[in-house]
Amino acid sequence: MLSGLSAAAARVRLILTRHLTRLGFREDSFLLALAFLIGILTAAAAVAFHELINLIRHLLYAQLDPQLHLYSPRGVIFLVLFPALGGLIVGIISNHLIRAREGRGIIDVLEQVIRSSGNISPSVAIEKIVTSAITIGTGGSAGAEGPIVQIGAAISSGVGQFFRITRQQMPVLIGCGSAAGISAIFNAPIGGVLFTLEVILRDFSIRTFTPVVIASVVANFATRAIFRQFSDEAYLAIFHLPPNLGAMDFPFSSLGNFALLGLICGLVGVSLTRLMYFFEHRFEHSPIPRTWRPAAGGALLGVLGLLYVAVVFLLFHRTKFIPFDQYAMPAFFGDGYGAVRPMLSPDFYLTEPWLRLTLFIAFLVLVKILGTCFTLGSGGAGGIIAPSLFLGAVSGALLGLLLGRAGLSHHVHPNDYALIGIGAVLAAVVHAPLASTLILFEVTGRTEVTLPGILACILATSTAQLIFKDSIYTLALRQRGVRLGSSADIRLLQRLIVEQVDLEPAVAVHEDEPLQRLLDLTAETNTTDFIVVDKEGLYEGMVVSEDLRTALLQREAIPLLLVEELMRPDLPPVRASDDLATVLDAFARYEVSRLPVCLSRDRPKIIGLISRPSLMKRYQRALAES
Repeated sequence: MLSGLSAAAARVRLILTRHLTRLGFREDSFLLALAFLIGILTAAAAVAFHELINLIRHLLYAQLDPQLHLYSPRGVIFLVLFPALGGLIVGIISNHLIRAREGRGIIDVLEQVIRSSGNISPSVAIEKIVTSAITIGTGGSAGAEGPIVQIGAAISSGVGQFFRITRQQMPVLIGCGSAAGISAIFNAPIGGVLFTLEVILRDFSIRTFTPVVIASVVANFATRAIFRQFSDEAYLAIFHLPPNLGAMDFPFSSLGNFALLGLICGLVGVSLTRLMYFFEHRFEHSPIPRTWRPAAGGALLGVLGLLYVAVVFLLFHRTKFIPFDQYAMPAFFGDGYGAVRPMLSPDFYLTEPWLRLTLFIAFLVLVKILGTCFTLGSGGAGGIIAPSLFLGAVSGALLGLLLGRAGLSHHVHPNDYALIGIGAVLAAVVHAPLASTLILFEVTGRTEVTLPGILACILATSTAQLIFKDSIYTLALRQRGVRLGSSADIRLLQRLIVEQVDLEPAVAVHEDEPLQRLLDLTAETNTTDFIVVDKEGLYEGMVVSEDLRTALLQREAIPLLLVEELMRPDLPPVRASDDLATVLDAFARYEVSRLPVCLSRDRPKIIGLISRPSLMKRYQRALAES
């Protein structure tokens, strides 16, 4: 039944596209209607997902607290049990129930866009909603933004597959879902667009920009409408700032301080990136079974929670620093948004002694980095954006307190440094200074943050890149064997695949045949590259024209040589689904003019040969079309 509906939807798409083309619109104009639909669906998924997180968090930390007394000596053990139990449930779901291959949020979306397949299973959206809500709701130090982007991408892919959108158009739809998710979370439609174009698609062309803008704006309006329909309170974005940010006045003399903030945030961002993958590597090679690793990470996070309670009691002589009604969890548990909001208010820094508050915020920087590494490095589900925002706030607040104590604050309050730090650490982690600045501007609604924000974000990104060239996303992609290009040429090659190139027929021989057989086939077929197969027709190697010409220089040896003596078994076939950037890299690595093509490397049966000229011809055609 679904196949029939999909076929009907594809016919509607074709008919509408034909009519729109006659009216002068582009062939991909139908994507604008799909972008509208994706914006609505992603907004609904974002709100539902976030409410599920709040429900789990409320049940465990707010509703049970009167019975368990979580911050008392007899109840504090639940700060370990809750995230450990949440990690165990996530491990069971991810490894035994749904078993979704995708598991790294925005990184998986990036890989899909680069490889241009765009076919993300709907189970990914379900798995992300369930596992991420459990991870964050039980206390895991992670955010909802990465999962929302992946959920939006899965929704977009499902819509695209239902209407049978072409393979080349699918990355644009995935970008629509990504922008819609960011827009719904931060109430930042333009920031969502720029984040998608700068980080996800890496493409600023008008054909990409238009549908992504539509999806982002529609998602923003849809999120507002949902909140107004089901809530009596005034609309608040999923991530929103306190209303009392105070007056903002950034004099020229404070630019040096914000430059210093950018450098510090760059160090914090690159530390998070490197430590994240260090802990991930340690967990990956630990003897702990994969199912139990998220539970181990949750337990380690809980131990940090115990230390947090002890530090709060020693410094402030109370069990909870952030008021319970503002954030029931320990400050660095979960997404931490409820703990960040008080730090952005000037009143936060007037109620506690300077030294105690400074030590406490420095402690938060440390435990948030470690808690995030324990949660995500062990296999917990969630995103890195919320921890980056938290680290930006506490890093900025710490610098503001130190500068104020030294008399170098230039009338800029610690909460202002915390606010600018939010964007700076995010920029350092994801290497997206423009998007980070714009999100900061849209979230605050204050034009005053633009200049110090863009200065801090650019310096933070530059500092992070100087120390370590990869962002938290590109490092993971490089470990998967996916390389991100920075030019339009590489992006275009990455979006074209082998099956879109005209293949040459493959002439097969066996390894026990004489060299004279190759010479006869060359005369008959004008072919100089041959594949070598076994008795079942499976690929074993290749005889390339360069080796054949070398053999012909020794005429007396021709009757004695066999195919296996000229065969190159180290020459791997490429898959029909591989992108042309990967194939071009293989051409350069093996210094051949043709490569064999198969459908699967498990039992490779060669379906043809791809040549350098045919690859470049397809690239030139795509370049002209774009």
